[in-house]
Amino acid sequence: MTVPASTPIRRAHVRACGRLLRALVEQRLSRADRSVRQSRSAFYRRVWTNAAADLGLPVRRLTGDALEISLGTGVLTVRNTVCELDSREVLDRAGDKVLVHGLLSAEGIPVPAHRTFTIDSLDQARAFLGDAPAGCVVKPARDTAAGNGVTTGVRTVQDLLDAVAVAAAAGAKAGRSSRTGSPFTKLYAKFRDLRRVPLLIEHQVPGDNYRLLYLDGVLIDAVRRAPLSVVGDGHSTVAQLLERLNTRRTSGGGQNGQRPVRPDTDMLRILGEQSVTLSSVPETGRTVVLRQAINQNSPEDNWPALGDLCESIVEQGARAGAIVGARMVGVDVITTDPRVPLAASGGCVLEVNTTPGLVSHYHGHPGAVDPAKLLLQRLSGHPASSRVTG
Repeated sequence: MTVPASTPIRRAHVRACGRLLRALVEQRLSRADRSVRQSRSAFYRRVWTNAAADLGLPVRRLTGDALEISLGTGVLTVRNTVCELDSREVLDRAGDKVLVHGLLSAEGIPVPAHRTFTIDSLDQARAFLGDAPAGCVVKPARDTAAGNGVTTGVRTVQDLLDAVAVAAAAGAKAGRSSRTGSPFTKLYAKFRDLRRVPLLIEHQVPGDNYRLLYLDGVLIDAVRRAPLSVVGDGHSTVAQLLERLNTRRTSGGGQNGQRPVRPDTDMLRILGEQSVTLSSVPETGRTVVLRQAINQNSPEDNWPALGDLCESIVEQGARAGAIVGARMVGVDVITTDPRVPLAASGGCVLEVNTTPGLVSHYHGHPGAVDPAKLLLQRLSGHPASSRVTG
């Protein structure tokens, strides 16, 4: 006998279905999305090609977006953010956020307090939210990246229902159960499994977000990443400032951001916390935060941080990558004070990313480095320096 779902579960499921359908349609039909995907690919081809040229390493264009870079002792195939350095087993392990949290915690590396759940076990998330002193973050538990499906600042049951719909839709869209068969079969599987998509709710940890990029345990670069924001000019509305931001992204060849930013429930909530709406006109110089999910920020929101991190944080980031078993990783750390160990500041390791995006490292601020060039330099044994100024 099938037990009827509770009203909150039904509401979350219906919203997730709507978001999933909209996401799939936009993926197919959105000109802006197609333009940004093309710009993103062009950006990474340019980054890898220029880095290889600076080091005198031959590059061969393969099918699609893939490049083959000769390192002297072998070749490296790259495609956007993917370098063929780690096995599928390692990538799969790192893609399971709950598993990684457990592995890190077992080795004494602090991670956020968390719980896994599904739409069908929504009550577990509601109970967890009730014990969160500073709100929660809700996200898919596996297989997604670049901030897809992440909602921050979840404090109320209504926030939770909205966040669950976003996370479940993103998780179903990336889900493994629908990767084979006819288009109809794959589409059916996405909606069939929507209520069972594994989700993750975490206590929101206060502090600044840092991305640490490692190769074989060596820190290549570190950046402090601020939330996505716009700055008022005294006469434009928030909606107009957002439109200009998106125009810069679609016309900037991927350098100014990897995808358009659309108003949604999460953005409206964040704006409301600042007593702002999309039709508000911020005064000149006022910074208005649009997103707390760091992955969607702009280059100017990132700052060099190699000299800010204490030895303990650098060492724990390297250990996190080693525990996952990956050669190239982007370790996300949050802390209120990068000069002290994470345990002293109440900070933690948020995620270990095995195909880390490099765009946040190309921010143009003084002290910037070229991470692609540094990575190729280490892999090829080339002695040249690759520090660049912004």
